[in-house]
Amino acid sequence: MGLSLLLGCLLFVASPRCEAQNLVPNPSFELKDTCPYTIGFQEGDRPQYWLSWLQSPEYFHDCAVNSLVSVPQNGWGYQNAWEGNAYVGMLAYSMGDDFREYVGVELIEPLVIGQQYSVRMRANLAMDGDTWPSKVACDRLGILFTMQPNGWTEIPGPGFSFRNYAHVHSNVILSDTANWTLISGSFTADSAYHYLVIGNFFEDLLTDTLNMDSGPAAGAYYYVDSVSVSPESTGVGVQEDDRSLGVFLDGAVGELRLEWKVGQPAQILLVDATGRTVRSQHSATGHMVWSVSDLMSGVYAVCLRANEGTSILRFVQH
Repeated sequence: MGLSLLLGCLLFVASPRCEAQNLVPNPSFELKDTCPYTIGFQEGDRPQYWLSWLQSPEYFHDCAVNSLVSVPQNGWGYQNAWEGNAYVGMLAYSMGDDFREYVGVELIEPLVIGQQYSVRMRANLAMDGDTWPSKVACDRLGILFTMQPNGWTEIPGPGFSFRNYAHVHSNVILSDTANWTLISGSFTADSAYHYLVIGNFFEDLLTDTLNMDSGPAAGAYYYVDSVSVSPESTGVGVQEDDRSLGVFLDGAVGELRLEWKVGQPAQILLVDATGRTVRSQHSATGHMVWSVSDLMSGVYAVCLRANEGTSILRFVQH
């Protein structure tokens, strides 16, 4: 077992756990103007900040009166949200005719050229819907960043040509109908991208598929939830003029060294990749050494919060 720094998500402390800074507004589609009332991302029938970027994706919420767009049961299948009470859905493959549906959003702030970002979302294959049967699974579902908007404020809207590329996408066929699948990756921004788009940006000839059932099928339809884009860093929160606050890793001996002003109370949290608190302690000694050599393999973040601020370090236990 060993330790190494992880160029991971930029973190901040939101007691009692560490959360990732997310540049995606309304990332789990909970915020809404009204409960969804019909299909197709109509005006007043879509999550706040999000628009269709091509064709007619859907917005699903458990407050919907229309059973076609409700949660968990709807016209495409049955699925609880990954988090909260809502998700969106789109056609990622349509039986060889290159038809796609996309959803997009303007980021809270543009990406920084040269900065590395962690990108994640959850996807689930919709199956056995009473209204729209979807009996095919496919790969290539992912996230693309763009400089220019393409949101549809009226129907029809502007086209969106195939890129045959995405900054993060699935290289395997997404065939799980019961569980949400994590699609994740990281990349270094080569432009100050303003927008994020979700869908399959590859032509049919470059998309692998799997027939999930016999009978007529409308294509591969996926629910999407919990979208995040986070700048990666080894730690944040220390003021340039105050080096008395900090978290430092000695991977050779498997120890974390924590320092803050003597006499000031501090809260120290060690959390795993799911946000579960592994270790917690309060102290006013100004200095502490934690051994982490007994941790199981995985990603962890240690968060030191004192009066002068917060210092956070993310690392990997091998």
